[in-house]
Amino acid sequence: MAVVTIARNAVVAQLRDPPREVKNFVASLLSYKEEGGLGFSGTASFFSITRNTFPAGFAYTVKAELERIGHTVYEVFKPHAAPLGPENPIVDEFGNDDPRYDYQMKALRQVEKHGAGIIRVATGGGKSKIAKLIMSRFKRMTLFLTTRGILLYQMDDQLQEIGFNTGQIGDGEMKFVRGVNLGMVQTLVQALEVPDLAAERRAVVKSAHQRKNGNSEIGEAEIARLAQERFDKKTKRRAAIVKFLELVEVVIGEEAHEAGGTSYYEILRHCKNATIRVALTATPFMKDSAADNMRLMAAFGPVLIDIPESLLIERGILAKPYFVFRDCEAPKGLHKSSPFERAYTLAYVRDTSPLHKVMLEDAMMAKRYGLPTLTLVARTEAGDNLMALYKRFGLRVVFLRGDDDQKERKARLADLAAGRIDVVIGTKILDVGVDCPAIGLVQLGGGMKAEVELRQRIGRGLRYKKVGPNVTFIADYSINLNGTLRDHARRREGIVRATPGFVEGILPANDNFPWGIFERKAAA
Repeated sequence: MAVVTIARNAVVAQLRDPPREVKNFVASLLSYKEEGGLGFSGTASFFSITRNTFPAGFAYTVKAELERIGHTVYEVFKPHAAPLGPENPIVDEFGNDDPRYDYQMKALRQVEKHGAGIIRVATGGGKSKIAKLIMSRFKRMTLFLTTRGILLYQMDDQLQEIGFNTGQIGDGEMKFVRGVNLGMVQTLVQALEVPDLAAERRAVVKSAHQRKNGNSEIGEAEIARLAQERFDKKTKRRAAIVKFLELVEVVIGEEAHEAGGTSYYEILRHCKNATIRVALTATPFMKDSAADNMRLMAAFGPVLIDIPESLLIERGILAKPYFVFRDCEAPKGLHKSSPFERAYTLAYVRDTSPLHKVMLEDAMMAKRYGLPTLTLVARTEAGDNLMALYKRFGLRVVFLRGDDDQKERKARLADLAAGRIDVVIGTKILDVGVDCPAIGLVQLGGGMKAEVELRQRIGRGLRYKKVGPNVTFIADYSINLNGTLRDHARRREGIVRATPGFVEGILPANDNFPWGIFERKAAA
């Protein structure tokens, strides 16, 4: 057995003169399957055999695994940044004394102790408050990262309410401050791309050709001038972004699971002084790509604390969910072996689908018992058809689309909570950043099989109910005659069955919800 030294900073870790067997072990530990073009695949690793380096986020795992097989491991590193703010920050009117939410301060203490890592909090557990606690406790130059504009603007509003100085990077904004900077991942990744003069030249020629419809040519000197101008502008912008990232000391990634590919990884490798780096997510390591899952840990580190749905339900922070999985009659033309696109269109989109009629029946029952309904679909055409059907049977319904702004979403959800409408239909626009505790029935009418999306959509209805029983009904719809749709439905049901706090509420297939819980409200 060897004595191994791991030296690390905020971004990269290195094995100091490791024996060959240690190098091979770490390379294997940090390897993953990489899909290539034309169906080929191979194995890659986050460990560089030539430099003996790997992302610093893996340091804890590498050390633990080397010690597990008998090696002695020493670490050499500079301590992470110390907090400069109050030990018990007050970031909202509720304070930190409610024992039901003690995990929020526990999460902060884990960040104080370890500096970097992933905080897994189920939807509805208050990830935004944990982010504000970290910001207020460390009081250092901070970058709050998100992939959703709605989350950026919500956090900006909340921070300004408690007196934070904020800057924005995204949606055309490029303002850096010493306080908290709220950045769009997509904007930063694009700005970090290394400019290419030849690519800018091609872009100028293409733009000129399209603008003049090819009827006249642009001079060579003008092409060169415009290309150089574009190149210089992007180079200057990239330099400013890199300098800014090097000044950041605290990075917080909200809904960090949403950044596909190398997005977060590329941004954080420029944050050389960000020894405090925290990923906040309800669904870590649930991507289909092993590489994407590993990059989350590579960028941020190991899981520091896990707050599952079962804990939040047990404490009454979330509503108790009841699940029904409805297997609906197949429409004409849908067969066992129908290809996915045809099967999905016939089952979930077309207005002739029996699945829509079953959804209508549940929505009508919800109205009878005074329960606001949130109907979630995947395609706009499906939402249009459902809205027409629901209206035809007297339901007051609105369909929130991708181009509806945050103000419109808030207004329509307020109408739903106040009983002015019965149903809100939405697509992915309602998957995050939506808080409507009044929802009594969630209709999962979009099919598909992605675990992250499923958990987000279930979470829309689990907010604590201020009026009546603290329960939510969740109906999942499928047509299981078709093999692909059946496989997707089984995967969704399997996710629910594997989740403590959810599995206890699963009712027999196609059974009725216990509507009687709400008899008093219906009678009133």
